[in-house]
Amino acid sequence: MRLLIICPSWGRPCGIASYTSRLREGLKALGVASDVVTHPDEVRESLRAGSYDGVLLQHEYSLYYFNLIQVLRALEEVRLPLVITMHNTDQQGWMGAQHLFLFRTGAWVVVHSQAARDNLLAGKARPDESKLVIIPMGCPDYRSTFGPREEVRAELGLPADAFVVGFFGFAAPYKKVPNLIKAVQRLPGVMGYIHASVHPTNPWAVDQIYRECGLPRRHPGRNRVGNVVLVHEPLPDERFGRAQNAMDIVALPYDKHGSSISTSMMAYEALASYRPVLTTRVVYFSELEDEVLKVSSPDPDILAGAIRYLQENDEVRQRLVASAARLVERNSWPRVAERYLEVLSRAGA
Repeated sequence: MRLLIICPSWGRPCGIASYTSRLREGLKALGVASDVVTHPDEVRESLRAGSYDGVLLQHEYSLYYFNLIQVLRALEEVRLPLVITMHNTDQQGWMGAQHLFLFRTGAWVVVHSQAARDNLLAGKARPDESKLVIIPMGCPDYRSTFGPREEVRAELGLPADAFVVGFFGFAAPYKKVPNLIKAVQRLPGVMGYIHASVHPTNPWAVDQIYRECGLPRRHPGRNRVGNVVLVHEPLPDERFGRAQNAMDIVALPYDKHGSSISTSMMAYEALASYRPVLTTRVVYFSELEDEVLKVSSPDPDILAGAIRYLQENDEVRQRLVASAARLVERNSWPRVAERYLEVLSRAGA
């Protein structure tokens, strides 16, 4: 079997591109070949030149702001089985208007959570409910990259004996990184390791962290202010799990923003690092239950209390890691790829 995957952000720093890369790895493990294209012209050329059994379209509204119609017209010409992955769902304005064209194709639609499914079915333009499938977010296998705690901590410039709270991911206002920094600053004996990368579409978000926390201006490389270390360079994929595994806990103190419903890929990456994970009770983590510890809000006092609770309760940390390990096994990328192949089969591939 050979599949064509449409991902306009392929090759750029983007969660959708990362998802596509992980999915391709899962498909490859099952013996399924795939090609990735980004533009409507490439879609047409690839469909004319290659022999494909189906198409996977990775959808996020802003990625198709100008070219959605051209892409769908190219697909209409060949009428291959089509599966659209809606990485977020929104009914507002021009985003909801895209549904008119997406769901007219009769394609099968994949979402990552029950909340996203409910949101799509509540819209004026909605997909065929019988063709709307939940495939949970996948988890990578980072275990081969883990190293001795002392060794990895030394690589990160962290003391081996400190209790370290880590944050990893692109900087964005709704992720409430300043709140996490303020929480850590209130906790003697705790360190924060904040790896907030610069996203090309929101480069000012990192500087906003410094302003909101009253920190000195950032410098290239490693910035340490008191008990908090901040790093903003991209973290290579092969080092991602290794760095997270060296933390004592990983915190994702997100707040809800806008009306969009999506799933945090970073939460599943953190769980795959076999560390206790602290989140808020927002929709981005709605499919996670006993795999994470959830707090009611990203308020610094609430975060500080949860961090101290985890620091003082080794049994709770071990229980969270054990639950996470079971989810990582269930949601491995080859298993996610198997679910996609099942949907493609139902679509006629």
